[in-house]
Amino acid sequence: MESVAKWASVIGGIGIFVCFFASSYFLSSWGSSHDDVDWNDWVVYEVEGNEATLFLDEDVGYTIYVEDTHSCSEVTAKVYFEGEDYYYENCDPYYDFDDWIQIGDIVNWYSGDHQVQVIADSGSVERFIIVDWTSVEGNSFEFALLSGVACCASLLVLVIGLILTGLSEKKSPATPQFVRDSSGHYSNPGQASEGRAERDPSESDSEWWN
Repeated sequence: MESVAKWASVIGGIGIFVCFFASSYFLSSWGSSHDDVDWNDWVVYEVEGNEATLFLDEDVGYTIYVEDTHSCSEVTAKVYFEGEDYYYENCDPYYDFDDWIQIGDIVNWYSGDHQVQVIADSGSVERFIIVDWTSVEGNSFEFALLSGVACCASLLVLVIGLILTGLSEKKSPATPQFVRDSSGHYSNPGQASEGRAERDPSESDSEWWN
């Protein structure tokens, strides 16, 4: 059991270290690559007017942008598919680019033709664009998910190893301790209290001959 506990602790510790290193590297590389993205390359639709019927893929996440002559707080949208609205308001200036501001995301669960309408509180929206914001990230979500699972598994193995180590230490028999007295005899302290001492056999033999 001691060997199993030792290897479980080692494997769990190494796994957690690798997961921590991989996660740190992923976050730093993802942040730097995200800053370098030219979002013009990921424009899926550019619509003249304020509404259109557009085909959206369920495996792709989309964001709606309007011209920066508008304020994000005064513009909203509706994205209908089979009677359900899949628009989610999300005004984040970090993702604004060129002359476009983000107003919200399309959380589409199904592929098909969606009715998209952009509405301004005052005035009218002359055009808007739909941007694919997930494809540019590649397999980052899958990588993050796998890293999380691996970290949890490593932590579980480490905890099991520590528990087994504690149990093996409790079950280990105590090593007998012998004390040598002034006459040169070796005795077990537990037996000494009962009057039983363990003497050197060679000394006993010499006393018999004498």
